Amino acid sequence: MTTMFDAPKGKFRGHERQAVWTEEPDPELSEVGPGTPCGEYLRRYWMPVAMTNQVGDLPYRLRILGEDLILFRETGEGKLGLTHLHCVHRNMSLEFGIIENGGIRCSYHGWKYGLDGTILETPCEPPASQVRERTCLGAYPVIEYKGIAFAYMGPSDTVPAFPVMDTFGDEAEDMVPYLIESPCNWLQVMENAWDPFHTVYLHTKAVRSQFIDAFAEMPMIEFFERAYGDFYTNTRRVDDFIWLRIHDKMLPSFTQNGGHFPMTDKSLYFGRNGLSRWVTPVDDTNTLVIAWRHFREGDDPRGLTNRDEVGFGTTDFYGQGPDRSYEQRQRDPGDYDAWVSQGPRNIHARENLAFSDRGVAKVRRKLRAAIRDVADGKPAPQPAVLFNNPIPTYGGDTLLRIPLQEGRDDGAILKEVAHKVAEIYMAADNLTGAERRAKIEADLEAYEATWS
Repeated sequence: MTTMFDAPKGKFRGHERQAVWTEEPDPELSEVGPGTPCGEYLRRYWMPVAMTNQVGDLPYRLRILGEDLILFRETGEGKLGLTHLHCVHRNMSLEFGIIENGGIRCSYHGWKYGLDGTILETPCEPPASQVRERTCLGAYPVIEYKGIAFAYMGPSDTVPAFPVMDTFGDEAEDMVPYLIESPCNWLQVMENAWDPFHTVYLHTKAVRSQFIDAFAEMPMIEFFERAYGDFYTNTRRVDDFIWLRIHDKMLPSFTQNGGHFPMTDKSLYFGRNGLSRWVTPVDDTNTLVIAWRHFREGDDPRGLTNRDEVGFGTTDFYGQGPDRSYEQRQRDPGDYDAWVSQGPRNIHARENLAFSDRGVAKVRRKLRAAIRDVADGKPAPQPAVLFNNPIPTYGGDTLLRIPLQEGRDDGAILKEVAHKVAEIYMAADNLTGAERRAKIEADLEAYEATWS
């Protein structure tokens, strides 16, 4: 017996859409190796390259911005060195080198290198040999800070001051570093932070509330430009409160956001960030997320955070790495699955950006302009030049008791409050430390009182 089927109804235009698979990635934004426009731009900034507890008494091999490198701790003063992988003599890998006082020695013929790559000794050469004067090992300056090793891989004559944000020095908190690898291009990971709307669906409505239920409310987003980067406000109504969640976005890849499990049932003035994060390219198809989780007394009354889960390859909030089975990731995907599943290098020509993607479109424009400026010989803007350390930032949460106002559009109120809170934050940029915090808190409390 023959069964007959009618042709399925619908558009079914897979065949017609085949052309999208011939598109290529955007090299200007995604290629990071030596000599590439994006790679040269990224090399103008201090970037984290490892957690310092990854470095023991042996050389630690790593790959950053398409370069194979060795990170080691010399045995004299315990300083970190970061050099090219291969000895300049006969190219033996220095991952098999001998770490000594003040540098590292190649185990093949004994050439010893200082932290800056200077050849200190060539024991197999005759005393008159001038080889050490003719060349050097490629090396980069390293700063060790609160458990993270930062490197500057740009031109040696333009090393900028290391930027210290105002959220880095609070003695009343724990800053715990973590590092997680992602097998995809750096841009896919970095852009996720410029996309506030994914929190509504991916983290809340898709399967379950991965953080708190209040994230399901569609936010009103307002962007505010600063000389060294942007911040944006996510403004939501939660019953009688207006909740402002502020994210710092500093090019090329630094971000800060509020607490992961905030309380939304009482006033909060200038609550600070739960995360300070960098995205560091390994190469064109691999990326490191290197960050500090901030733990402060009173920020987690429900006990939903866990300091002990933060470290190499892991952190204490959901969906940041490949720490679940494939089936679990399919049933309850997180950020890692969103950016990695775009492919090793996302192809923008296949996308169809919409209104909710204006943050992604904005950062791509800003990056492209900055990359081209560096290619044209202009200096990359440095936060520590525009502001003396510590640099004022805004990331965190503010909740103000502002009930619905009879006869007024609540959307207009949310926008008004977002701009006023941003104004209060920015007005204190000339202050630092406890003085800045006290000023912002007092001004927010006074502004909240005008609505009662």
